[in-house]
Amino acid sequence: MSETKVPFDRSKTWPLVAAVLLNLIPVAGVLFWGWSAFALIILYWMENLVIGVRTVASMLLNAALNGAAAWPGALFFAVFFTVHYGMFCAGHGIFILGFFGSDFWGSSIFDIPGMVAKLFETETNLTFGLISIIAWQLVQFGLFIARGEAKSTTPRDLMGAPYPRIMVLHVTIIFGAFLLQLLNEPVAGILVLALVKMAYDVAEVLRDPKDDEEEASAAKA
Repeated sequence: MSETKVPFDRSKTWPLVAAVLLNLIPVAGVLFWGWSAFALIILYWMENLVIGVRTVASMLLNAALNGAAAWPGALFFAVFFTVHYGMFCAGHGIFILGFFGSDFWGSSIFDIPGMVAKLFETETNLTFGLISIIAWQLVQFGLFIARGEAKSTTPRDLMGAPYPRIMVLHVTIIFGAFLLQLLNEPVAGILVLALVKMAYDVAEVLRDPKDDEEEASAAKA
């Protein structure tokens, strides 16, 4: 007895292509420009900042689509998220720089902007990596609108969405970076980190928003 085949949603073709192509830029950075594992980790940490901006923009768009009554709640969650998420990312950044970025310490380990700027000066074409990350988040924002989530998702749900991503993806990447340090950062190992990130982004494209709604409903039950 043959299994029922689930048809592929062709609307996901362009986001899948974008996910692969944009993630090939860090792969090129590793293979051709000699990016280090630390450079990749910082790029992915900076993506968290871009995700924060996208999340606030999503909250404001949600309010715009749902009328004047939605604005007070959206603004409250946007401000609360900015403060809380900003502190979370700052702590995360200090942790990364403390463990992996000793060569970039300046007058203080808390000078994250200064150390990041120094990294961009020393790593060839790292700016292209940042551009690819911003471009991918713009794709994600487009999917957020195209899927109808811009109107149906609440600011409260949007506020909590980035944290699971950080915990799952970055714990995996940071643990992998520890192993790379023990192995003296071979190119093949750093390449694996970039491919893990690509696989994660592809999985985000393929996810079904209905599954998220069912999980949220089950959690509230």
